[in-house]
Amino acid sequence: LVRGLAMREQNPALAQLAQRLSAAMRSGAADPFAKVKGLISDMIDRLEAEAEQDASHKTYCDKELGESEEKKADKEAEINKQTTRIDKMSSKSTMLKEEVAQLQADLAALAKAQAEMDALREKEHT
Repeated sequence: LVRGLAMREQNPALAQLAQRLSAAMRSGAADPFAKVKGLISDMIDRLEAEAEQDASHKTYCDKELGESEEKKADKEAEINKQTTRIDKMSSKSTMLKEEVAQLQADLAALAKAQAEMDALREKEHT
């Protein structure tokens, strides 16, 4: 029965249990079922230990995944903040460049007017 289940499920632990059961039955011990019960008990203990390890591993993975998602959200928020800051500074830079261009044009106009006035004064004095 156990051997058939092991073959059908292709489970090496069950195959090993079936082999031990068969060996216990052949040994002709006074109470063959005591040995079988012991083997089954050992198998259950091992399976429970594996399940516990799997559960602790899953808990660890869930914790790490949660921390990673939190860090990712923090980094995305920081990226959005910096992007907004860059956009504001680019806008301010463009505005300042336009202001500089206007001031340079005003200075050029003042210099031209000053040169014309200097030329008129020079003409008047001569």
